[in-house]
Amino acid sequence: MSNVINLGSCSIDSFKIRIELSHLKAFDKSLLDTLTTVNPNGEIEQEFKRRSKQYFEDTYSFYASITENVRVDKNRFADCLTVLVNSKHLERRYFEGLTDNTIKIAFDKILELGILDCSLDTFLTFGYPTDIDFKKDYRLALDEYKEVLKVCKIMTKESNNRDKGLTPFDLGISWSVRQSNKYLTNPYTKIYHKETELKTQSIEFTDKHLNGIDFKDVFRIETTIKNRSHLKRLKLGFKDFNLKELLSLSTEQKNLIVSTAINSHLNPRNRVLAFQTQCNMTPTKRQQLNALLILTTELNYSIERAIKLLLNGIENKVSKSINKKTLNQLYSDHIKNTNYDAKTTKIDSVLDSFGWF
Repeated sequence: MSNVINLGSCSIDSFKIRIELSHLKAFDKSLLDTLTTVNPNGEIEQEFKRRSKQYFEDTYSFYASITENVRVDKNRFADCLTVLVNSKHLERRYFEGLTDNTIKIAFDKILELGILDCSLDTFLTFGYPTDIDFKKDYRLALDEYKEVLKVCKIMTKESNNRDKGLTPFDLGISWSVRQSNKYLTNPYTKIYHKETELKTQSIEFTDKHLNGIDFKDVFRIETTIKNRSHLKRLKLGFKDFNLKELLSLSTEQKNLIVSTAINSHLNPRNRVLAFQTQCNMTPTKRQQLNALLILTTELNYSIERAIKLLLNGIENKVSKSINKKTLNQLYSDHIKNTNYDAKTTKIDSVLDSFGWF
């Protein structure tokens, strides 16, 4: 069984690509169709233009639509074709994501389906991406993955606004919403269990194209860049804002996108570390804290059970009371609600890779 390609590296999972009809040699004219709804008596109830068309290919599909009179420049409007492209179009190379090395695979399928006809260079140069999802994949045992979710929940900035706040779901969490108008400051971001998603929601695709690929315990962090204004905000050095520039982003630039998103939703990760260095902790208190960390975070003891164990054998009531108070204070100051600093090296490495600081 082969390992998942691209673990820990950032790549593009999906985007919408918009291209003016004038740049195309041809396109699927059925996208211009007027559709009708008919009642049981055979009478036409409503006529409307097709909003989008789904093109089925194997165990996945493409979506395409035509929008008339789109503003494409400050003083210019044009009719445009939009295609949704995602990593499933890469089939077995799914985990690599959409890159300058894999884009031709998806492009060739678009040609085969007759959605549009143009050269790859035209597609890259005159295609303008929006709704771009950047992703990073990691591998952690399920209990460790749940700790990552717990840490992120604890450290999420407080907000009752759905355009900013956190939404938990089965084996995952998300911040903001995909349709949010706060995308410049609070971009839609989510963490979810990719293994579970592939085995429950994408069964046919997984069975056919990912057979033999080891994606056990893989989870994903994903964030969305909404449009050109969003790209400008990130100061990535874009000039044309086309697909060619998007696929030319460096590793550092792609990592910055994920880091910017995660830090927009989470409180500073170094908050507890700063507190610890300022409190001039004595060696005895450091030893007590280390013992509490091991018991509560690695052995999953409750704080009550941990303190009872650490106080076992102390007969003097005054000394026992003083030590109990100290242990409770250490727990309150350094572990309770901010225990991300004591997680395993694996988890800490993942949080580092998110770019959370």
